[in-house]
Amino acid sequence: MYRELYRGDIKGAYLFYGYESLLLDNTLEYIIKKHTKKDFRSFNLIFLDGENLTENSLVSSCETLPVFDEKRVVVVKNMAEFTVGLKKNFYEFIDNLADFNILIFLDRNNELDKKRKFFKYFKENKRDVEFAKLKGNEVNRFVAEYFTLKGYKINTSDNMYFINKSNYNSRDINISLYDLKNEMDKLFSLADGDVVTKDMIDKSLSENIDSNIFKFLNALSSRQTERSLIEFDKLYSLNEPLQRILYMIIRQMRFMMIYKNLKEVGYNRLEIQKEIGISSYEFNKIADYSKNFKLKDLYNIHKNLTEVDNLIKTTGVNDKILIETLIISITSK
Repeated sequence: MYRELYRGDIKGAYLFYGYESLLLDNTLEYIIKKHTKKDFRSFNLIFLDGENLTENSLVSSCETLPVFDEKRVVVVKNMAEFTVGLKKNFYEFIDNLADFNILIFLDRNNELDKKRKFFKYFKENKRDVEFAKLKGNEVNRFVAEYFTLKGYKINTSDNMYFINKSNYNSRDINISLYDLKNEMDKLFSLADGDVVTKDMIDKSLSENIDSNIFKFLNALSSRQTERSLIEFDKLYSLNEPLQRILYMIIRQMRFMMIYKNLKEVGYNRLEIQKEIGISSYEFNKIADYSKNFKLKDLYNIHKNLTEVDNLIKTTGVNDKILIETLIISITSK
């Protein structure tokens, strides 16, 4: 959908939302530059804050004629609260916007309730523009084009190697195009010439902390003692706070405990997932890992975790040794 905004003339109201803020920002910048002249943007480009916005002030902004431009761009940010309780005549106003208006609502942080009329209105009128995470060849093309834009060359296999090593395609790790772009910019600082190689990628891309946490929890939940200690040591060397590591262990064990408990009393998988409140992918992992533990063992582990958490918060004991001891006790069969 967002690519259509680059083709031909646009007018009316749009809702911008989605995971990839870089795509959203690029599209917004393109629209502004295409439809407003730099010298007259103080007249024809208006940013409104939805937290302090009224329907009347928005209508007023959209009724003002453009100056020496054919279009006027009005952008509403922080708009989630503004959308609650809008009257019927607001949607009539949106339906009848003058052709010189481009009105864009920005939902950057996914705060908008998609069950409310506001979102449904844009969805039904095909005015909702989602900037979703790229997939497959779209990611390959984005990376290759950015290298070219910056004057660097990379072959196809190294291009894919970079993407895989960046963890962008992982369902478990939140890596955005902004993160990907930052990693590419780091690569350029290592380049002697204009060619990006696999060796440069290996030197530049440090291991992602979130990726290491995922590997650590996998090993821990699979009750692999040696692997768990190795992955924990990696996290420690990356200065990951021990309190956060402990929190992730507690969270993992609690989810498995809830899963086994609800399963024993007759809940089905869909009901359990809804009760826990996690994604299908993570839920399936929890269900698989829970097979490695008896419910009574999980209760004991959770009790020990709580005690260690209190010790770390209230005493000066060696936190690292405490957690290493805890890992051994969890993974021992």
